[in-house]
Amino acid sequence: MKTKKSYYIIIFLIILIACGPSHAGDLELRGQLSSLGLGAYQSNEWTKLIGLRYIPQLTTTEYLADEIFIDTEFSLNAFLNYDIDETNENIKLYRIKIRLATAQSETRLGLQKINFGPAFILRPLRWFDRLDPRDPLGLTEGVYALSFKYSFLNNSQIWIWGLYGNKETKGYDILPSVKTKPEFGGRYQFPVFEGESAFSFHTRTVNASLFEYRESKVSLDGRWDIQVGLWFESVIQKNDSELLPFEWNNMAMLGTDYTFDVGNGLHVIGEHMYSSASKEFLGTDFEVNVSALMINYPYTLMDSFMGMMFFTWDNRQLYKFIQWQRAYDDFLISLNLFHYPESNIPTLNNNNSAPAQGYGFQVTVIYNH
Repeated sequence: MKTKKSYYIIIFLIILIACGPSHAGDLELRGQLSSLGLGAYQSNEWTKLIGLRYIPQLTTTEYLADEIFIDTEFSLNAFLNYDIDETNENIKLYRIKIRLATAQSETRLGLQKINFGPAFILRPLRWFDRLDPRDPLGLTEGVYALSFKYSFLNNSQIWIWGLYGNKETKGYDILPSVKTKPEFGGRYQFPVFEGESAFSFHTRTVNASLFEYRESKVSLDGRWDIQVGLWFESVIQKNDSELLPFEWNNMAMLGTDYTFDVGNGLHVIGEHMYSSASKEFLGTDFEVNVSALMINYPYTLMDSFMGMMFFTWDNRQLYKFIQWQRAYDDFLISLNLFHYPESNIPTLNNNNSAPAQGYGFQVTVIYNH
């Protein structure tokens, strides 16, 4: 592991030196330094955690013509977490990609972020990322991919991607992909009335340890702004293996938002998601219903408040989250308060903002340079 960490640091320094004074106009070095303190109380015990994280980012840009350019990004995720029982520290690649952009197209190669869909909280189309509105850092893992996006003059878009070399789980995945077998998919987005809709698909080979199987999923989503915002996401997934208890998984989400004329504007978002698993197409052998409500209020130019609630209809549990943020030019202070009952629902557990259960708090200080 130490060899890999040193390897990442050496690459970072080589790029910085090679693109130094002679390419000063094309090179940009930015970074995000953050510290956190977390405490959670559950089952008469306190969980305490303090952490430090630094994400340096190097970007270069080279213009080939007026509307054609190539840019690169190389960034690391270095973190140190300490709790009562152990210390966890690591340096990982966060992004390493090259992009060719024109007036209507974009081609990206490398470790990159791929995300799409109109939903904010409960996201059936969270196929490749784990973005969470509760996380003040906005972190998510990347995937190794080659992606191409083309925008037509009628505001429609086509997006094609191929992934390879990804051995970790992503999105809602419970099992990882086979690292040595490619996965691919695409998305076509097109205008519909005053909004837009899109079809997406993706297929991969799943590594189930003792065996492998083909997983394929298709989706339909859309968004419209008609007095209020309205959107939906729906996904049908087929697991091609007789060794699994369920062959079909389905997810459907409906959401809406509106900004009320209260003070500086009270923005309210509501979403409901239904998911099921079955041996038959559109069956309901197992199902889960989750509702989410998010309220945002900009109190001043520097201070903002956000509240979020999840409710699981099957076991009737309520999850509560409150966040206060104060933003300066380069600094951001975030205070989170939460109450998370125990849950096996990925939407409620896979987040960076509060990796704990019970009653708790988290203080995060972020410096961007």
